Amino acid sequence: MVVADAGPLIAFGHLKGFDLFPDVLGRVLVPEQVLAECLRNPARPDALHIQSAIDKRWLTVERCDSDFLESLPPSLGEGECAAITLAMRQGCPVLMDDKLARRAAKLVGLKVVGTAGVLLKAKQIGRLSQVEPSLKILQSRGYHLSPVLIEEVLSLAGEK
Repeated sequence: MVVADAGPLIAFGHLKGFDLFPDVLGRVLVPEQVLAECLRNPARPDALHIQSAIDKRWLTVERCDSDFLESLPPSLGEGECAAITLAMRQGCPVLMDDKLARRAAKLVGLKVVGTAGVLLKAKQIGRLSQVEPSLKILQSRGYHLSPVLIEEVLSLAGEK
């Protein structure tokens, strides 16, 4: 089980890749605050894919009261705070890409996985034949992935 933040959900919406989640991540919880962020513009293609993933039960929406962990930096958004708080309460990892949010999650003792890590794991278990095409799609849609991260993931995937 993992709790997801908006960034990876939007990324997998672009990739139409939610079918990977059950095999790679197991149960994926989405705090209501994160869902609201993802579906702010429900006509966007990524939002449509997120809603479809909920309908197919690849994502489970969970209520997360706004009494977030006090130790979280005030610069984090409501969705990031909700994801970290829910992951702490559930005792599970958090799926997020934002650097500051990842750092905050690690500081409270959470294991953190990101979009690139999910793609890599999907390749390792035979659910994807290559990681690079997915990374290129994300980059073409304006999703920021550092060159160092891309090199590392492609190397670990045996594609470099």
